[in-house]
Amino acid sequence: MASRLISRLDEVAHLEVVTSDGRSAGDPRRLADGLVSRLRAEGFRGPGETLAVVLPNGPEFAAAFIACVQRGLTFVPLNPGLTPSVLEDRMRLASVTGLLTADGNLVRRRPSPEPSGTAPAVVLFTSGSSGDARAIALSEVGLLSVVDSHHAALGYPPGTRILGCLPWTHAFGFTLEFLMGLLKGAQLRSVPPASFVQTITEHRPEVLFGVPRTVSAVPDAVLATLAGGIVGGAPIRGSLRVRLERTRLRVGYGQTECSPGATLGSPGEWERDDFLGRPLGCEVILGPPDEDGGRELLVRGTNTALGSLDGDTLTPVVGPDGWLATGDLALPTDTGGFVFQGRSDERFKLDNGRMVNPAPLELPYEDRVLLIGAGQSMVQPLVRGDIPPDFSLPVPHRAPRRMPESFWAACTTSSGKVSRRRAEQLFASS
Repeated sequence: MASRLISRLDEVAHLEVVTSDGRSAGDPRRLADGLVSRLRAEGFRGPGETLAVVLPNGPEFAAAFIACVQRGLTFVPLNPGLTPSVLEDRMRLASVTGLLTADGNLVRRRPSPEPSGTAPAVVLFTSGSSGDARAIALSEVGLLSVVDSHHAALGYPPGTRILGCLPWTHAFGFTLEFLMGLLKGAQLRSVPPASFVQTITEHRPEVLFGVPRTVSAVPDAVLATLAGGIVGGAPIRGSLRVRLERTRLRVGYGQTECSPGATLGSPGEWERDDFLGRPLGCEVILGPPDEDGGRELLVRGTNTALGSLDGDTLTPVVGPDGWLATGDLALPTDTGGFVFQGRSDERFKLDNGRMVNPAPLELPYEDRVLLIGAGQSMVQPLVRGDIPPDFSLPVPHRAPRRMPESFWAACTTSSGKVSRRRAEQLFASS
């Protein structure tokens, strides 16, 4: 099952994942050897076995991944910050047979199943921005497709210093920061979000992967020194987009279901708000207009997932023709790229039947305004910070409401997106 990943790891002369404070931990393959012995002793025999790993980013995380690859186990990284009930639900969805805890305990959860079909290399969870997080089964072919297509564009050499704070339990951080860095011989260092700006200012890495919220806090002088990297996970617009025009960073777009990369921009290409880049390593097209004129992005290629897991049930995420319906609406550009126009499932109807697509209406306000109002007589604008003095909307709306930072924190997913569904629920209960 993992023969391609094994051979690719074997091709790298030295793997380097340093601790959060920058100390060398040696090649993580040496740490992995001990875990491989433990897995063998505990009867984790290979394909069909699924190991949940509840570890923070760092050398131990890398060692656990390598050990799973070497034993042929499916690797399921879970964020240590999740509540016990959420962890339990995710282990159920991923049909986990074993658990490696943060304190190093290896726990057998259920007997070894008989291998059947193609076992995923990795199971990652969606961010849950448009509903509950789903378990997505990814193949090594899909993961390597994204690693190779994106590295061919970025072109960083072995030894490149990469510093970030993306969770490696999420698709953006796992594939594009962690796995690509590991397989391409980079030096990987991950730090807690609270110390990220200070650390990147003091240590100046060469390549950065980040979401808009994190990147916006990095000083321009630091961003200008970066040789490259990708900003993605949420739309990039307004003042941040303008700042990024003076860098060599690129926009990237994708979903967990496509491992996750699908489009990429050129270095410093930030002329349009909400630009998504151009297809990379796969086909990306716009579907036909729906009844409201929206056109959905469709993706087809080797990067698409095996399916969505619910226990032992694997449901394909692509249609019979191989196309993945992303749920993201977009417009084409005259240079072969796409501009984000919101989520198809975030459009809502007022009680008079009028359809509202909130994303284009929010665009002038640079992530300071979120619109809700499904089933209501008017749109309700929610505002982060001060209410814009020139605020207006071309739809019936109530007076804007300022919401506290605690509200926005509760609505923000692990990828940095503000979940409209969560905001609607929280506002209704407030």
